[in-house]
Amino acid sequence: MLSDQVEADPEQQTTHNTADTEPPNEADTEPQEDIYQPPTLIPQAQLDAEWKKTQEDFDRYVAEYTFPDDMTKSGRKKMTKRLHFEFFKKIRRKIEREKWKRKRARCNTEGTTLPPKRRKTIKLAESTNKLRIAVDCSFDDLMAERDIVKLSKQIQRCYALNRHMSKPIQFHLTNIQGKTLARMDDHVDGYKNWDVHIKSESLSELFPRSSDVVYLCAESENTLTEFDDSKIYAIGGFVDHNAHKGVAYERAVAAGFSHARLPIDSFFTLATRKVLTVCHVFEIIKNFTESGNWEQAIKLTIPARKGLETKTDGECFMTEGDTTAEGDNTAEGESKTGKESKTEGESSVVEIGVGDNSPGKYSEFGSTSKAEKSSFKEAGEGCKSEGHE
Repeated sequence: MLSDQVEADPEQQTTHNTADTEPPNEADTEPQEDIYQPPTLIPQAQLDAEWKKTQEDFDRYVAEYTFPDDMTKSGRKKMTKRLHFEFFKKIRRKIEREKWKRKRARCNTEGTTLPPKRRKTIKLAESTNKLRIAVDCSFDDLMAERDIVKLSKQIQRCYALNRHMSKPIQFHLTNIQGKTLARMDDHVDGYKNWDVHIKSESLSELFPRSSDVVYLCAESENTLTEFDDSKIYAIGGFVDHNAHKGVAYERAVAAGFSHARLPIDSFFTLATRKVLTVCHVFEIIKNFTESGNWEQAIKLTIPARKGLETKTDGECFMTEGDTTAEGDNTAEGESKTGKESKTEGESSVVEIGVGDNSPGKYSEFGSTSKAEKSSFKEAGEGCKSEGHE
């Protein structure tokens, strides 16, 4: 009997070990619910201490900073404001992330739904819109530093408009080099990660067939009525103060490019010249691709300061050097009362999509109304004046 028990023990031990190693039956196991783990939050006192320390470091930095001798008191204030914006960028973003964590934790505690942090965007490669629009940045040698600043902000505005479209346009930036590239590298964070075709080559190098390029110029005698996906439409990335009339048109003709102008004068009369900013031209094209209506696209985009009025039957559009239908000797760029309609500091340039920057809307340090600030915030960080959050 003892031997039988001794022989039985290994079998029992083997059976027991086999049962332990068998996987559990899925039917017997219950699914475990995901348990929400609250994020680790930084205490508010620590954030306040970091902000205070950053302020102390900034005060020492400004005290040791060497301003140009010929800089005015107003210029120093503007420079200090810009330095403050750059100095506090990291701590400001850290605080914004903590606010988002706290909001998410509160929503999970209350059982409410947290809205998405960012709207879903469509990549250019996935977009069914194959229209190609390029901003030609080959005018660095003709622009002052303040105009380079305005151009970079207008490019940011175009990017913000495009990325929020349900069917984004194939957006290109060509000839990005020199002062424009330096400005983007120093002041436009993350632009290299944009979903945009950014190239340092010129239009002629990227598109050897000149017939494939249609340059949008205010001086062109050809009116654009529809788009051809086989062509690329170029907007002159050029901001000046009416100092280089016709230069974009001349370059387009010299390169053998086709050229055209937006059909503004087919529907409206303007109290000022027909030149627009880069982002205004891009927005008109964007609105037209969405609605298919030129009149609506232009009316929604052109600002009131341009004196936009719907044309009546039989009205003759005023061109440069011509007179109005009533016989008033009012040149283009002046209002019907004979007073100049452009405000001081407003820039205007040759090609459609360039110039006409009122102080504060696209300038670096101009005053901005609350309505303009809210519109910039909706469209993205691109058009906000430097020095503001």
